Amino acid sequence: MDPQARLRTLSVLHYAYGAFICFSGLALLALVLIGHFMNSDWLAEHAQSDVPGWMGTFISGLGWTLFVVVEAVGVLNLLAGGWLSRRTNRTACMVVAAFDLLNLPLGLLLGVFTLVTLNDERVSVLFEPTFR
Repeated sequence: MDPQARLRTLSVLHYAYGAFICFSGLALLALVLIGHFMNSDWLAEHAQSDVPGWMGTFISGLGWTLFVVVEAVGVLNLLAGGWLSRRTNRTACMVVAAFDLLNLPLGLLLGVFTLVTLNDERVSVLFEPTFR
């Protein structure tokens, strides 16, 4: 396969994966809502048992933390898609691919495909600056 075509494919895959991760990260805001609900006055009045006050704060904080981490990974993938399309920041694209390896199964596949492609000699030549 042509190195240019492989990089175009990688760019589109990183854009799609980044958008998917960012969109699915919005589901983590449900943890924030659950945490706020656990600290609500309505639940305190109608609950049969006492919910510790720290529990709602913990769940809400966990939701915000996970949301920020997942959205950061999504944004990094969107950035990597742009870098791949412009043939810049090869090392940064490899770092993003290494982070993608932690996300099973789609991230693992994308990360391996990205690392194998970017380590190809014919592809790495495309990232070298041209001086005229």
